[in-house]
Amino acid sequence: MSNLNMSDNNLKNRMKKSAFQLMIWTSAWVISLALVAFGPKFIWDFNTAATTVAICVNVLMGMQMIIANKRHLEDMDEMQRKIQFNAMAISLGTSMVFGAVYGLLETVKIISHAPNPSNILFVMGISYGIAIFFNYRKYL
Repeated sequence: MSNLNMSDNNLKNRMKKSAFQLMIWTSAWVISLALVAFGPKFIWDFNTAATTVAICVNVLMGMQMIIANKRHLEDMDEMQRKIQFNAMAISLGTSMVFGAVYGLLETVKIISHAPNPSNILFVMGISYGIAIFFNYRKYL
């Protein structure tokens, strides 16, 4: 019984640590993305060198976020991993289907403006969140 309790505490501690690291790197990526989006106009007056540096920092933060996400998944138990992978598969598929159709809407004259690629991120996030919700209800 004691070994099971220690193993459970070890899992919780690993999960807590990896979730915190994921939060840190995700926050750093979001902040660096905001810097890329708003810095050229509001901070450095479209200076190409500054924008290039901001983009490179953003890519590095994104890479660190991906690594932190992978480590977080590795620290999960099998059921948590199954829930996450199912949600990721649904989110990927939904984003691909939506993105392909959304990219064609201007071409086929359904919308008059160019599609904004960031809208695909919203679809991805929403589909992932919904899939997580239903997967947790299914398995827990």
